[in-house]
Amino acid sequence: MARRDPDVLCVQEARAAELPEQVGGMRLAVATSRNRLGVALYVKTDRLEVEEARTVQLATSRHDRWVGGTDHRLAATRVRDLESGQRLVLGSFHATPFTDSNAARRRQVDDAHDALRELGPGLPSIMAGDYNHPILLFMLNQHLRRRGFSMARTTTSTYRKDGNLMRGKFDVATVSGFDVGEAVTLPQGGSDHLPVLFRMTYA
Repeated sequence: MARRDPDVLCVQEARAAELPEQVGGMRLAVATSRNRLGVALYVKTDRLEVEEARTVQLATSRHDRWVGGTDHRLAATRVRDLESGQRLVLGSFHATPFTDSNAARRRQVDDAHDALRELGPGLPSIMAGDYNHPILLFMLNQHLRRRGFSMARTTTSTYRKDGNLMRGKFDVATVSGFDVGEAVTLPQGGSDHLPVLFRMTYA
């Protein structure tokens, strides 16, 4: 964060109770608390002012019914850009894993986008996170276009785990009202997912 100086940080699979309220110039805007693995969103306080924040329960998947404690898969906030005055909506998202179908994940994506539009009707929006949809990703892309969203994704895999042959672009962003300038993976840290940096400008 110190090196890249992001305006927004989206976190998935976090120990929510251990998340700090402040990290450098970023403040925790919203985080799930009922999840076994939390979802959270940080914003840069000298750039973005939080107007409203909430966690959202999405369509319940088979995995959620079996495992429990994963019902809130979206952390969302409406903010005001202090530089431009523009209001926008941000989301950190974590879809159900491979125990469910791609159709189940697309339903959760739709629910999440509906929640963002309810939080900020007509406002530009960005939702980034682990979509768990590396197989047949083009089908998700086509689905998004029909609903007025575009996808930002890297050219390389965002998942790498020793001994696991699975590769793919798990971690993407879906946007409305933004032009995507760049989407790149960053050096891997302690997670089996690589951090992804998205650069965007208002459309």
